[in-house]
Amino acid sequence: MKVKSTIYKGIEFVEIYSLPHEQKQNLLQTINPELFIKILIEGKVMSQCIQYKDYEEWYDNAFISLKDLKKGANISAPVGAGVQASFQV
Repeated sequence: MKVKSTIYKGIEFVEIYSLPHEQKQNLLQTINPELFIKILIEGKVMSQCIQYKDYEEWYDNAFISLKDLKKGANISAPVGAGVQASFQV
């Protein structure tokens, strides 16, 4: 399930460490590190954040696909299963 965003001075973002464990792990392994942003809030630097639009895109395209693969969704048999070949030399 998607998390809600935080908005500070017009910047809509999520803090990675506030994500559910599975999302946090997968996001850190799959997202481009150049998308990380730092936000200064009341003198404190919030690092390890990403813009919400980037989080949504990752969630919709990468995370859901990863979950489907782990569950075996839409996969009836491994690729090549049931293929037989005979060679003569």
